[in-house]
Amino acid sequence: MGTDEAALDEQMVAFARDYWGGQEEREPLRALTAALYGVNSRHLVSEGAVFNAMGVFPVGGGEDGSKPTERVSRCTLLITVQDLDNPDPVLAAAGIAETLSRSKHGGDVLTVRLPAGPAVVHVAGTRMVWALADGEQERFSVRIEIWLPFPGEDRVLVMSLSTADVQDLYMYQAVLADIADTIAFADSSGDPPVAPATTTLPGPNPFG
Repeated sequence: MGTDEAALDEQMVAFARDYWGGQEEREPLRALTAALYGVNSRHLVSEGAVFNAMGVFPVGGGEDGSKPTERVSRCTLLITVQDLDNPDPVLAAAGIAETLSRSKHGGDVLTVRLPAGPAVVHVAGTRMVWALADGEQERFSVRIEIWLPFPGEDRVLVMSLSTADVQDLYMYQAVLADIADTIAFADSSGDPPVAPATTTLPGPNPFG
């Protein structure tokens, strides 16, 4: 882990510098950000995460820089691989949909057909309230999940995109849909996967 740990620490320091800028007075914030994201990354790996990213996107303003950015939109994307008793991808997707629909987290659940096989889309919202000295502060976030069983394996790929900028949900839905269309699994012979052509999901597009 020595070399990997050092590389991860360097990545977290670089991320914190890019996020907060290089002003000297923000060094405590950079150090805290690097430490928190480093700990979180290690925890996610232990829980089966294979990819984790945070996106920060400028919204509004001029593309040529002639006008200032109106605001910033943020999201996180987490991809994990979980063990699953998967006798058949179709049955596995049906079981996942049934379980999610009965979950205490609520939300909307829809089974879909992706180029890589049957999958389940789960969209759920979260309300967060902080008790502050001048009253309560309320914030909402939305999470979009795609559960995609591996064909012929007892595993499931879970992609989860979360954002507190709910007004930009339409944009993030499209991003996740584009990612889902590119997923391909290797066949049972061990041959590398062939990227599927982009397709349109049948019926109403669950991504908006």
